[in-house]
Amino acid sequence: MLIHAIAIAVTLQMNNVARAPTGHLERAQQEVIRLYHNIGVDLAWTGSDAARATPAPDIRVVLVPYGAGDMVHREKLVMGAAVLTKLGTSVAYIFYRQVETQARQYDYSLPMILASAIAHEIGHLLLPDGRHSPEGLMRACWTRDDFHRANQGQLRFSNEQAAQIREGLQALVEHESRHRAGQ
Repeated sequence: MLIHAIAIAVTLQMNNVARAPTGHLERAQQEVIRLYHNIGVDLAWTGSDAARATPAPDIRVVLVPYGAGDMVHREKLVMGAAVLTKLGTSVAYIFYRQVETQARQYDYSLPMILASAIAHEIGHLLLPDGRHSPEGLMRACWTRDDFHRANQGQLRFSNEQAAQIREGLQALVEHESRHRAGQ
């Protein structure tokens, strides 16, 4: 019996427009890698200055200081937004000052809260319906308990969400493989 394993990997490009401290950002990126590795998805980060010869990232993560437009007028504090552009580019915006405010409010680790916010927005882009859930990492408005779990590295995707992300990525890998074979 021959078993073929296809690695499910996602390339992320970090754009630190908010000028978050490098140490915080590196710790957050490592935590995002761990969160996704726990559901069977490997991530690789590239910087915004990555050589043009490298393949385009699957998702761009953009740290901006504050949310703008509709995000400012929300009743609850919003830490990010996920967007699929008309050209098909997946972008996860993270509102750094809002994340910083939440971490400070609960006296939790900024890199851990930042990592959970990044993982949440990437989740919107990887889940087939991109919706929020009633609990866990994809909850729309996190409770104090959610922030506590995020601080402990325990705010997670549900088993169903993890399976949906893996299945979606597997289907994409298979589609691209068939497409390349047909060329």
